[in-house]
Amino acid sequence: MGSYPIKITGGIMSEHQDTPKGQGIVKPYLGFIDTSVLFKKPISCLFAIVSLLIPVYVLALFIQYDLFRASEAKFIIAGILIVAILLFAGIFGFLIWWHRRITRDEGSQWYSNFRRFIQTAGEWLGTFTAISVFGCVLVLTLVLSDDHYMVTSIFSVPYNQIDIVIALHGLIAGFLIIIATKILLFLLDPVIWLIKQIWKLIVRVVLFAYRCVINAGGIVEKNTPFWIGLTWLLAFATVIACIVLNFLIVGYYPVLALAVSLGFMGYLLYKRKNYDA
Repeated sequence: MGSYPIKITGGIMSEHQDTPKGQGIVKPYLGFIDTSVLFKKPISCLFAIVSLLIPVYVLALFIQYDLFRASEAKFIIAGILIVAILLFAGIFGFLIWWHRRITRDEGSQWYSNFRRFIQTAGEWLGTFTAISVFGCVLVLTLVLSDDHYMVTSIFSVPYNQIDIVIALHGLIAGFLIIIATKILLFLLDPVIWLIKQIWKLIVRVVLFAYRCVINAGGIVEKNTPFWIGLTWLLAFATVIACIVLNFLIVGYYPVLALAVSLGFMGYLLYKRKNYDA
C-alpha cells in the first residue's frame, strides 16, 4: 500500500521533467500571437488604430499652438468641440474597419482581400470626411465666426471664408468618395478578369513552348508547373544567345557564358522529373 504514493509522485515528477523550461512564459505569448485579432488581421487593425489616432493628433496640435491658452473662451470651446467631433468620427471609422475587417490579410485569396480593403478604405474615408468636415466647419462658423483663422491656420486650410456651404461640401464630398469607390470596384472586376485571362494565355504559351523543347519526341507533360517551364525556356534562350555570340564575337567571355549556360541546362536535365508520374 505504501508503494502507490511513491509511484504517483514519480509520475508527477516525470511529467514536470518532460516539460521544457520556460514553456510557461513562451506558450501563452505564442498563443496570444496565434489567436489575437491584432496579429491575424494586421492591416485592418492598423487602419482602425489610425482612425482613433487622428483626434489625438489634432489635440496635440491644439496644445502645441496654445489654442487652449487663448484669452477668449470661444477658442477653448471650439477646440474641445472639434476634438469631440473628430473623436466621434474616429470611433465610427474604427467600427467600420472592425466590422468590415479583411477575412484574411494574407493567403491565396489576394484579390478578395484587396477588393475588401478598397471597399473599406473608401467607406471609411467618405464617412470620416463627411462627419469631420461638416461638424468642424459648423463649429467654426457658429462659435468662432470671423475668427476661424486661429484654427484653420494650424491645418493650412485653403479656404479664406468658412460658412455653411463649405460644411455641405464636406457632406457631398464624403458621399462622392463612397460612390466613386463603388464605381471603382465595379470597373475593377472586369479588369482583373481580363488580367487573369491574359495570365492564363501566357502560362499556356510558355508551357506549350517548354513541352516542344523538352519532349520533342516523347510524351507531352500536362501538369508541369509554370515556373519550371519558364526556367527551361530562359535557359534554352540563353544557350541559343551564347551560341550566336560565339559566332559574332571572338574572345574568352562568350565561350565562358556558353559553358555556364550549358552547365545550367545540364543541371536542369539532371534535376528534371516527369510531373505526370
